[in-house]
Amino acid sequence: MIIEINKHTTLGEISEQFNKYYPFLKIEFFNDSNHWVDSSDSGKLMLKSLCVGDIVTMRHTVLLEFHFWNKTGMIESVFKNKVGLDAQVFRRNCDSWIQTTGTDELTLEEQNSIGKFDSEDMLHGTNRTNKL
Repeated sequence: MIIEINKHTTLGEISEQFNKYYPFLKIEFFNDSNHWVDSSDSGKLMLKSLCVGDIVTMRHTVLLEFHFWNKTGMIESVFKNKVGLDAQVFRRNCDSWIQTTGTDELTLEEQNSIGKFDSEDMLHGTNRTNKL
C-alpha cells in the first residue's frame, strides 16, 4: 500500500486509503504524541476533515509505503517521523474499535486477521465463545 500525502490531503482520505487495504483496522490522528505502547487520549482526536497542511508544514508530497509484514507500532512511527502526524492504529473488536497499544509488535496482517476473527461472530450472528 502506498499513501500519497500532500498539504491538501485530508486525514479522512488517509484513513480511507488505509482502511481499504485493512478493513478490520483503522488509523486515527491525535494532536499529541504517544509512546510505542501508550494509548492516545480520545479527547485529542483530530477531525477527519482537517487537511495535513493545516496541522503540519509540508513542503513536498510524501509517499508512505506500507507492507502487510510491517508492525503497527512502526506504522505509527513512520507517520510521526515522515509527516509529523501522531497516528494510532485501531483494530475492530466485535462492534467497537480498540487501540492496538500493547500489541504494536504485531504486523498489519496479524492485527487485521485478529480483527476479522473477533468480528465474525457479530457479522454472522454466531457466538463461538459460549460453545465448548
